[in-house]
Amino acid sequence: MSTEDAASQLMTDPAGLFDQSITRMHTISRSALETLQRTAMDRRFQEHRQSIEMLRNLAERLNITRLEDFNDVVPLLFAHTAFKSYPSALLDKKRFDLMTKWLDKLTSYDLSKLDVSDCTSIDAWIDRLDEETPLEVITSSGTTGTISIIPKSKQGAARTMRIWRLFLFQRFGTEPTEEDHQIDVDVIWPNHAKGKLGHLRMAQMLKTEFTGGDESKFHALYNDAIDTDLMFLASKMQAAASRGELDRLEIDPELLKRKDEFFAMQERRPQEMADFFDKCTRELRGKRVFMTSAYPLMYQLAVDGLERGVKNVFAPNSAILTGGGSKGFELPDNFMDVIQEFLGVDRIQEGYGMSEISAFHWACDEGHYHVQPWVIPFLLDPNSGEPLPRTGRVTGRAAFYDLFNESHWGGVISGDEITIDWDERCKCGLESVHIHHDIMRYSEKADVEEDRISCSATTQVNDEAVNFMREFSG
Repeated sequence: MSTEDAASQLMTDPAGLFDQSITRMHTISRSALETLQRTAMDRRFQEHRQSIEMLRNLAERLNITRLEDFNDVVPLLFAHTAFKSYPSALLDKKRFDLMTKWLDKLTSYDLSKLDVSDCTSIDAWIDRLDEETPLEVITSSGTTGTISIIPKSKQGAARTMRIWRLFLFQRFGTEPTEEDHQIDVDVIWPNHAKGKLGHLRMAQMLKTEFTGGDESKFHALYNDAIDTDLMFLASKMQAAASRGELDRLEIDPELLKRKDEFFAMQERRPQEMADFFDKCTRELRGKRVFMTSAYPLMYQLAVDGLERGVKNVFAPNSAILTGGGSKGFELPDNFMDVIQEFLGVDRIQEGYGMSEISAFHWACDEGHYHVQPWVIPFLLDPNSGEPLPRTGRVTGRAAFYDLFNESHWGGVISGDEITIDWDERCKCGLESVHIHHDIMRYSEKADVEEDRISCSATTQVNDEAVNFMREFSG
């Protein structure tokens, strides 16, 4: 296969390029991979420069017409805050026409003819996008008081979930067997079965990819959808309260009437979660399952079970995924051992990812997150935003260029501090660049402002938001 053809497949079907083998994905030599990445990097840029207005405006202003070296893309990286750069008043006033115009500047798909004039809620607006465009928009939880809105595609999301299946049921270092390709497990989903949040969008795809479409094998805490508008209200109230401005917050009266509904749901959740896991561990005992949850919840589940004398609950070859940080909880050094003892599985997998890109970087047995071959990682100086050397052991602000992203620009600067060993091969034997396990949010560091991300794209995005505010008349 020629370099051009291989680069094209890296952008569109990376699993196929490596014959559905996660080991082959991560044992390609770095020099060979970087050749493919450079070719694909410029090709994707040329496509998106034509189809994404925000990127095109920025590239023209910086007079960037080609990407030859990796660092050429750094001035074009968007801050992760780009996907919430709209004026929040647009959601408050239900101006979904202007929200669509804003989103149209960030996606490669044409939204200019989409009629959203009858949409009266965030959920209704996103449902319209789902129904009439190739997009499957995802949102963040909005802990800062503003939700991110990311224009992902249905096609890309489905392909990403198929890649997840490879990594959950294969092992690094061994070629996949026929059994690895034919997955049919029970899925334990401790959440709502529907919703616009990134992880909730996964639910339907898990049914398709992991259970063979058998609804009876998908076990959700709640079978309904979580209301995006209620979550937006809760996040706004929380952010305003933290600033001492709750009394000045303007809220849609109809939505305000429903706030008690959200708070009641949150109060019921701990007991309902405990009952749900108790039911799953009884009814699915000994079965092969897929389950994912954050560290604290999974640890508490294990502690409660072991205290009742329950252990080795599921089949050893089950797929268990955890991560997401400790969320302020203090966990003991052996918390993973406790979880594994309770569940009775051969391994517990971890990964590192972010909503703005397609890739999830899976951890090896050494606890390192191996960067997927279709993603080009960068480390930036946290103050200047300049790229740090791609050699030696370096710590800095994480940034990524995802070649697989076709619905929106894949170059994004994160809020995370990470460490990469550029030259040292991981002891696990994989060739791919790896990220050290300890990752910190810059918002948790006392001497760094989380929103002080220096790059040309940040200014451009903020300018666009100001222009929208001028257009918005109330």
